[in-house]
Amino acid sequence: MYQRIYQAYQLLSNGDKADLKRCNLKKLADSPAYFRVLKFSRAKDTPQTQRILYLLVGLKMSDDQPGVNVANALLNAGVKEAQIIQITRSGDNGIDYLKRQLVRCENIKLESIGKLAQFWGDNARRNLLKNFILSANDTQTAS
Repeated sequence: MYQRIYQAYQLLSNGDKADLKRCNLKKLADSPAYFRVLKFSRAKDTPQTQRILYLLVGLKMSDDQPGVNVANALLNAGVKEAQIIQITRSGDNGIDYLKRQLVRCENIKLESIGKLAQFWGDNARRNLLKNFILSANDTQTAS
């Protein structure tokens, strides 16, 4: 599903891509470009699809090389633990805070970002914090 949505996004014109970049999550559902993505990908119009597309827009995804999961990508981009805690505690606004941090990241696995967006909620935010801290500890012990 994530791959189809991402490929549909890649088929959009530059104007439609720019329109999606300017949208917040609430305005995304009313954008003509969003409906074009639904048409190309044959995805359903659900909040999960909206969140997936919202997070995919403007990110540097891994295409041919193996990517890293979201927690490792955030860690590699220099995101601080306090910022991840802010994402986990901010409830519904957390996805906006997450996107601000993800824009800094490179080489993110499509499946990792897709699952996070699809199942966004308390448990997903908790798992993001857990994976971030465990990844940070792994890099410290490897040094």
